[in-house]
Amino acid sequence: MLQITDKSKCCGCNACVQRCPKQCIEMHDDKEGFLYPVIDTAVCIDCGLCEKVCPVLNQNNVRKPLQVFAAKNRNEIQRLHSSSGGIFILLAEQIIQNGGVVFGARFDKNWEVEHCYAERIEELQPLMRSKYVQSRIANTYKEVESFLKHGRQVLFVGTSCQIAGLHKFLRKDYDNLLTVDFICHGVPSPG
Repeated sequence: MLQITDKSKCCGCNACVQRCPKQCIEMHDDKEGFLYPVIDTAVCIDCGLCEKVCPVLNQNNVRKPLQVFAAKNRNEIQRLHSSSGGIFILLAEQIIQNGGVVFGARFDKNWEVEHCYAERIEELQPLMRSKYVQSRIANTYKEVESFLKHGRQVLFVGTSCQIAGLHKFLRKDYDNLLTVDFICHGVPSPG
């Protein structure tokens, strides 16, 4: 069973919450507004799945990139409505045109940042631009897994921690999954 005694040992990715077969883990805000898992020990069966999917406890080997590329969207209108060169919209449109699904972060009606998915090009606009806070992942890893198992191509964009959490949650590689993260030195609290 996960026991978070040092908050630097948790990235708040939500993989443990979604993998728990008893749904006895919930994410709660700390006093600064960061999300951390809280376990209902009365329901926990100590199966260890939460620990197996934790990207902090199970870090991958350090790898160096094979090649590095720089790119920017040539469409000035799209680029000006984007962040980091406007590449997201190009990738997302390609995935959707091929019948796939795109996951990214958007502001909800309360101006909180949440992860969600889009299946139509018209739904991509709220996912554009950087949000610069920790997004609420909710059940998106489970949704990704379902789409992948049904053969759909999936693009998932998030922080490095969220991408690591997704890969640990899935527990296997999928050829129809494209993940995109960005250089991140930590996120501020949503609070």
